[in-house]
Amino acid sequence: MRKALRTILGVAIVGLVLHMADLATRDCRIAPHVYDDCLWIWLRAQLGLPASRFLRIAVLECVGIFLALVLYLTFRYVFPFRKRMEHS
Repeated sequence: MRKALRTILGVAIVGLVLHMADLATRDCRIAPHVYDDCLWIWLRAQLGLPASRFLRIAVLECVGIFLALVLYLTFRYVFPFRKRMEHS
């Protein structure tokens, strides 16, 4: 029962992270034939940030690192594939 619950929790977390990655990389139309990342457009509007290429790259890099970290921690602690073997 406990292993099944951990598996369900892990699959839900991985699914949520993949959905967040999809939202973070989705393009939105700004003007005719002009597209930009929807997450960046939303953050600029909410925080009042200037239209800076460097800030856009930094924000998307931080989002990518965060998503990769969540996936790593999920696989490390929620899905323990093998048990530790004790050596004599």
